[in-house]
Amino acid sequence: MKIRMGFVSNSSTSSFLIYGTDDISSEEYDLISDKYYKEIDYHCPYGDHYYIGYSWDSIKDDETGKQFKDRVESKIKELLGRDNMSFGTYEEAWRDG
Repeated sequence: MKIRMGFVSNSSTSSFLIYGTDDISSEEYDLISDKYYKEIDYHCPYGDHYYIGYSWDSIKDDETGKQFKDRVESKIKELLGRDNMSFGTYEEAWRDG
């Protein structure tokens, strides 16, 4: 699990790049972070706005981009118990200074 809640102390820039969704409520985020924290990467940069997904560096050596996306979407839908969500690549960066 990867969680970044603030700046890295030895760096002036922090960022993340995941494939997943930002179509998630705080209750769903709490469920995922508490119950399935070992199964997915996730990030919560701003109070009530949540991103969950997998880091692009977790793609398997024998996996295509499409297979990776399908795997991520399937896992998140399974964990949340719903199908009606949008997926994409999300990136955020912060500069300190």
